[in-house]
Amino acid sequence: MTRTPSPSAPVSSPVDARLMNAAASLLIGLVVVGALGVAGWRLMRLPVFSLTGIEVTGDTEHSTAAAVRNQVLPQLRGNFFTIRLEDVQSAFQSLPWVRAAVVRREFPNRLAVRIQEQKEAAFWGDDEEGYRLLNEQGDIFDADPDEASSQNLPELAGPDAESAAVLAMYRRLNPVLAPLHAEAKGLRLDRRGYWTLSVGDATQINLGSGTPEELTARLAQFVLTIPPVAARYGRVFSDVEYADLRYKTGYAIRLKGIGTLDSSTPQTPGVPPVPGKKAKT
Repeated sequence: MTRTPSPSAPVSSPVDARLMNAAASLLIGLVVVGALGVAGWRLMRLPVFSLTGIEVTGDTEHSTAAAVRNQVLPQLRGNFFTIRLEDVQSAFQSLPWVRAAVVRREFPNRLAVRIQEQKEAAFWGDDEEGYRLLNEQGDIFDADPDEASSQNLPELAGPDAESAAVLAMYRRLNPVLAPLHAEAKGLRLDRRGYWTLSVGDATQINLGSGTPEELTARLAQFVLTIPPVAARYGRVFSDVEYADLRYKTGYAIRLKGIGTLDSSTPQTPGVPPVPGKKAKT
């Protein structure tokens, strides 16, 4: 009697075995990673990592470290691990007197912040619109002008976009006045591009418009010639109330106690027009 052979059992290939092992390893890996993630999430939120303080160092002339901390702390969210240092930096740099801040973590629950304060170089604006402050880079910042380290800063004015240019021009022109033993108290740039320099307590010098080199040369010529010109009328430079330097061949001046000066007569370079007949009242 002949028997029919039974079918042979299937045999797993080496490729199938490797795939199954890989899938199992991947699954185990995902479980481990997930467990570690949960553990890490819980660990980072332990009370020991809650921020307990911020150490503030650097420039604190205009506000104490404690005052700076108290202004910033209510804005911060998170603990040692979760807080964004960029947010902390922005919070400090939003304070009126803070120009820059560098922030780092101090394990396990503190932050260290080093701040750089604004260094005021001038008042910006006027009595009508109010004053703000310029820093040494010529940037406007909105700190209280009454808190400036010195109230003897120059008063500069002009379009806000030109603040750095006005400060640079002031620094260029002020030394030119040295032979007169005078100091510029202010400088204004109007929207037409005309510059007016305030010197001492009562002298206004209309420089007109032009390049920095042209304005400097114009002022230097005035400084060189004004002492003998004022002396003709028994006056000194501090008696000059107004000077108009916009003329190509000279300048016009108004002196204390002297009539308004006529600018119609052609002049040689550097020599002011002669006095007119209209008396000063």
